[in-house]
Amino acid sequence: MKSENVGSGGTAVDWRAVLVFVSIAFSSQCGGGFASGSTPWTYFFQNTGFYGMLPEVTQPYFCLLMPLVVAAINCFIIYFFMKFAMDFKTFDYGNFLEKYGSRFWGGVLAKPMQIVYELNFNWLLIVCMALAYSTSGSALKELTGIPYIWTTFIVGIIMFLLCMKGTELVRKNAVFMSAVIFIALVVVHVPNLIFNIGSGKLANEMAVMSSSMEAGIASGAGSFLKYLLIAFVWAYIFSGQNLAGFGAYVNHAQLFNNKKTLRRAVILSVIVNWIFLEMNAINLAGNYSAVYDGWANGKAVYTILVVQNGWAGGAVKAISLTLLTIAIFFATISTAINYAQGFNDRALNWYQKKTGEDPKVSEARRNRRGAVLTFVYICLTWVISQAGLTALVSKGLTAASYINLFTLILPTVMNVIIGWPDREYDSGRKVQAGTKK
Repeated sequence: MKSENVGSGGTAVDWRAVLVFVSIAFSSQCGGGFASGSTPWTYFFQNTGFYGMLPEVTQPYFCLLMPLVVAAINCFIIYFFMKFAMDFKTFDYGNFLEKYGSRFWGGVLAKPMQIVYELNFNWLLIVCMALAYSTSGSALKELTGIPYIWTTFIVGIIMFLLCMKGTELVRKNAVFMSAVIFIALVVVHVPNLIFNIGSGKLANEMAVMSSSMEAGIASGAGSFLKYLLIAFVWAYIFSGQNLAGFGAYVNHAQLFNNKKTLRRAVILSVIVNWIFLEMNAINLAGNYSAVYDGWANGKAVYTILVVQNGWAGGAVKAISLTLLTIAIFFATISTAINYAQGFNDRALNWYQKKTGEDPKVSEARRNRRGAVLTFVYICLTWVISQAGLTALVSKGLTAASYINLFTLILPTVMNVIIGWPDREYDSGRKVQAGTKK
């Protein structure tokens, strides 16, 4: 194939770009449901059955394997869609999906994929922003006693202020927020992890979960293999709702100037997310009975129960609960603003292209227009958030993961099988663009 001049990206790893991307990926995927324990509980432990489409089962032992399955799926999909965005310079999700779907089956699915994802992403954006209110509001209410309606109002103001200055501020905030979330969750989870394993709580609670599954098998409700397969389905659903938000960070593919940096960034981000998800799952498993009672009685923030039943005394528990609330607060807000900024970039790029407006004029007005879009979404999702957290997690995010199978997962597999011209970012000279990766 003909060669093309693609510019110099150098061969050295740009660790600043790696750090920024890991922060964005961590703060996007370690959202409110993740930090509060509600999404791991819903998908790995006591799943809801999703309108009868899947059976309601307890998943003993499998719950400890499922975060690894999630990490494997995420690593494969994120690497290839980010590489595709780099190679084809498609940095908003509308252009990305149009190109992504045009490369197989004669492009017949390109437009439907784009339309369905537009609807799915906007639905996901609404759910994630509403989750930001619900999770942070619930955590602040339990810690401070302030009424839920006022805690969610405070969260909305903060999200608006963070979103109104554009992508660059979102990236800077992602690094700061990720550092806060990282430190707070390490302080909360690591000591409780050691305590739950060392004290035998994890083994005892695993026995409780196992007896529930064994009773189901004995009654003819299913077999061991059936429960294992269901666990893998729910692991995909968890991964699918993470990946459904790729529109929130596909624009950040512009960070990378060589593939080595991209590989490091994706692998490190997946490892970090897996470690924290695994710790979360182990600590929820070690407190299964207490969390189950909390779930049955309408509690929404299960990691608070992990701390309350954990290793420390009163004063240390109070500090841990404060740190946990901060982590949940930042996790929910960072996810919401990343999703909102992804939508803003898409909408504003479309508007500039549609009107033919001068790019310099569009850039000058970008932040103001983005602020208006964000304000509309914040008002809409604040109203929705009053429905509460549990319904949003069990229904909204699960629906997004099903739709994402059509809009991203299977198209990624198809594009990887087909292959595409590989832009050699690692070289400063003219290079061949025909190697399939």
